[in-house]
Amino acid sequence: KQWYQRRVAITAGGSLIAFGSWLAVLEMVCKSLILCLVLGFAFGYHVKSQDGKQEACLVTCSGWTEPGQGFQKYIDGKNSYIDVSMAHCGFIDTPVIVSSLHGSSHHWHATGGSAIYTPTRDSFRNYVYHKDGSYGLVRNMMWYIQYVAVGYIC
Repeated sequence: KQWYQRRVAITAGGSLIAFGSWLAVLEMVCKSLILCLVLGFAFGYHVKSQDGKQEACLVTCSGWTEPGQGFQKYIDGKNSYIDVSMAHCGFIDTPVIVSSLHGSSHHWHATGGSAIYTPTRDSFRNYVYHKDGSYGLVRNMMWYIQYVAVGYIC
């Protein structure tokens, strides 16, 4: 498993604190949650509390499951689910999570890889459905879940 962590910051009022011209561009371009997460992950930015006394402890953490591993059979016997651990991130509360299903083949017509269930500070669950049953495809097609999460560590 690989993961990456970077400090991210937004003021309590929600506006970015500029310390570079790219931040002004980021603020204008950052219209969707996924774009914000990707740009925040790639570049990082800092946030201060409204009173300006303390820097926020907001981080971006990403990772993925082992390809073809960790999926369990759903009760229908054909489809599957996976519990994804984010314990290494060290969040103190449930973060904002974006996930997607990856693999070598057939994942393009599966559903559920981006649907987050039972999120906690340490984990979340994805249910993956495929019309032909996802459980058999998981291992053969090396499916895995990749995620980016943004939350507080202090």
